[in-house]
Amino acid sequence: IMLSRFLSTARIFPINVTDNAWHKMQNVILFQNAYCFHFSADNGGCHGFNYNLNLMDKEKYSKFTKNLTTPSLLESQDYDARILVDPYSEMILFGTTIDFINEDFSKGIFENKFIFKPDTELVNACGCGVSFSLK
Repeated sequence: IMLSRFLSTARIFPINVTDNAWHKMQNVILFQNAYCFHFSADNGGCHGFNYNLNLMDKEKYSKFTKNLTTPSLLESQDYDARILVDPYSEMILFGTTIDFINEDFSKGIFENKFIFKPDTELVNACGCGVSFSLK
């Protein structure tokens, strides 16, 4: 018996994306002539894993998903943007929220950037917001 990947059978998608993040992703995808963002995690950082968010064009997406029966592709209903959740990372990314914040000097925010908010019931995160570990 072949078991399906956990997240491909979940009733709700395990990654949350804010409107600010979708809007920025749409702009980047259109400007860069890309197909989607690839969201993954790899070893590293002060807590064991690092978040990665990279662009993929249609050709790279097709090659990457060629042998996947059900790619975890999250598509916005309001924006022309997509996120492919890496099949090797999806279990440890479960519950993560992707947001985008704009610089606001009055609030001590000095750059525009994507931020990742983990589900604190599932993982521990470091202060920089780039690294996390499983509980």
